[in-house]
Amino acid sequence: MKILSVSLLTLATLAVGVCRVRAGIVDVWALGESEKVLRYQDNHPAREGSLVWDGSVIRLRGLYNEILGFQVIVVADSVGARSVELAVTAPANKDGQLIGGQGTLKYGPSGTIEIFSQHYLHVARSNEKCWFWGSTSVPEHLTGWFPDALITADARPGSGGMPLDIPPTAAQVNRRQNTLETIPRRATRNQGFWVDVHLPRDRSFSPGTYNSTVTIFSAGRIVKKLPLEVTLLDAYLPDENHSTVWLFGSVGENSLYFPGLSEAQVETMLKHISHRHRVDFTGGSAVHSSRFDESMMERYSGWLDGSAFTPAMGYRGPGEGHGEKLFPVGMYGSITNTVMTGRDAVRAESDKWVNWFERNAPEVRYFWYLVDEPGPVQFPWITERAGWVHGNSGPGSRLPVFTTRNFTPELADAIDLWASNKGVDMDALPGARGRGGDIWFYNGLRPLDGTVTLEAEAVDFRVKGWIKYRYGLDTWFLWEGTQWRHNRQGPKGNLHQRLFSEPATFINWTMNYANGNGIVYYPGRMPFYPEEDRGVEGLFGSIRLKNIRRGQQDYELMWLAAGKAGSEAVKNIVWDVVPRALEDVSRDETLPWPLRGNQFDLARDRLLDLIVR
Repeated sequence: MKILSVSLLTLATLAVGVCRVRAGIVDVWALGESEKVLRYQDNHPAREGSLVWDGSVIRLRGLYNEILGFQVIVVADSVGARSVELAVTAPANKDGQLIGGQGTLKYGPSGTIEIFSQHYLHVARSNEKCWFWGSTSVPEHLTGWFPDALITADARPGSGGMPLDIPPTAAQVNRRQNTLETIPRRATRNQGFWVDVHLPRDRSFSPGTYNSTVTIFSAGRIVKKLPLEVTLLDAYLPDENHSTVWLFGSVGENSLYFPGLSEAQVETMLKHISHRHRVDFTGGSAVHSSRFDESMMERYSGWLDGSAFTPAMGYRGPGEGHGEKLFPVGMYGSITNTVMTGRDAVRAESDKWVNWFERNAPEVRYFWYLVDEPGPVQFPWITERAGWVHGNSGPGSRLPVFTTRNFTPELADAIDLWASNKGVDMDALPGARGRGGDIWFYNGLRPLDGTVTLEAEAVDFRVKGWIKYRYGLDTWFLWEGTQWRHNRQGPKGNLHQRLFSEPATFINWTMNYANGNGIVYYPGRMPFYPEEDRGVEGLFGSIRLKNIRRGQQDYELMWLAAGKAGSEAVKNIVWDVVPRALEDVSRDETLPWPLRGNQFDLARDRLLDLIVR
C-alpha cells in the first residue's frame, strides 16, 4: 500500500461555479488528535485555537519514537471545491536533519509522515439510551456527518484518494441508489485531513525544533500555507507497552475482502498496523479457536516472541522486536464444547497448552476463554469445568480460566481472569491478583468510561489509557475491530456491511443497534459492494484507532514521568483530568472527564515537562 509521504509532489484544485471559475476554499485551520469535526460543523471550539493551533502555526512536541497526529480542516463554500490536496514538507532542524526525509524507508529510523483524508458517515439516529446511561452523559452531537475512516492517498479517485473534490452543500449524491438526496443548503462544508508525524527512533537526530510547512493546493495553485513546528525532546518513548489494549478481530473471514492476498498476508497486515498503534490484535487466528497443535503454535510463535515484528519481516516502528502479551485459548469458548468436553479431555488439553507456553513463551499471559458473558444459570457448569482445570494433577492446573463478566464472589475460586463492561470491582482486585489472576475491563459505556460508538467524542478512546493508569488496571479488551460482516445474532447476520455508507454496524433481534461498534479498521477492497471498493490492497485506520494509540502513548508518558518525578507528581496531573471513572461513577452522573481533547493535551504537556525537566 502506497503511503503519501513528504516526497510526493502534490497536485491541486479548482472550485467550479455556474458558468465561471471561483475559489471554493474559504478557510483552513488545524487542531489536535482527540477531536471530531463534523462535516457541516462551523462552530467547533478548537477553531479559535488550542495547544496545537494558535490560529496561524501548528505546534507539536514529543519524544523519540512517539507518533504525533494532527488534523487540518479545509472549509469550502456552498459551491464546493475540486481536486483538493494537502502536502507536508519534511520537518528540518538548523543542521539540515530531516524527519521523514527523502530516501528513507517507510517507517524508518528517521521517522515518517503520513497523510490521510477523512471519510464521513451520516448518523441519522443514535441509540443513546443503550450506550450513554443517563441524559447527562450523552455526547455533544447525536446525529450528523461524523468523520472516522482515514483514507490513504492512493485510494481510487472519488473514494477518498488524493486529489479529492469537496462537493457543493446543496445536494448529496447517493451513488448506490443513483438518486439525488436534497439536503439543506449550508454556507460551508468541511473536509478533514489527518497527518501522522512519526518522530525518529534514531537518537543521532538532534533534539530541538524542526520546521515544516503544510500546504493546501487547489488546481495547481497554493490556497494556504500553515507553518509546522515539531519539537523533539531529549527522551525516548519505550517500545514496550506497560499496559495492554487487546483487540479482537477475525482473520480468516476478513481475508475474503482481499482475494489477491493469502490469509497469512492479511493476518500480517492486521497485526502490523495494530502493533504500530500499540495494540495487540489477537484472538482471531485459527490457532485461537482450535485444539492444541504444535505446528500451528510454531508458525504463530513469531507474534509472541517479537520476531515477526522486525524489519526482516517487513515491520518498522514502535515495538520492534516486542511480541504480543496475550494469548486466548479457545476464543469466545470456541473449544469449550468441542474439545474440552469432559474432565479427562480438559486435563489432557490444558497440559499441552501449559507445557508449550512455559517452554516457549513464559512471558505471555495465556488463558482458556471458557465462556462469554455467562449468566447465573451457568455458574454450576462454570464451577465444574474450572474445577477440572484447577484440580488437574499435571501442569494443566496452571492454565488460567477467563470469562467476560463482572467479578462474582460465587465464582472467585473458579475464574482467574475477569473482564467487565460495567465497571471494575476495585475491592476485589487485590484478592484476584493475590491468587495469580486479574480483573480487566472491556468495550465501554458512558459515564463509566468511554463508549465505542461512532457518535461519541474522540476522547472516548483516548481516555482508556488514562483510566488504566488512574486505577492501576492492566488491560482493556475491545470486542471487535474488523466487524465487516453484520453480527450473527441479528437480522442482518449473513450480510457484509456497507462500511462506507451505513453507520449501524451492530443490530440484534430486539433491534438494539449501535453505530460504528466493532469497527476501528476499514478494508481497502470491497468485493461484495464494488461501489465501495477503494482499490487499495491494505487497511485504513480510523480516528478511533488513532485515539487508542494516543491513549497508549499517554500511558507510557505517565510511566516515564513517574520514574523521573515520582508517582505523586503524575497522580496530580492524571487525577485532574480523570478524577473518577468505572464504579466510582453513578449511571446518572455528569461525565467526570473532559469532552475536549485540548484538556488532555494540556495535561500531556505537563507530563512532558516532568520527563525532560
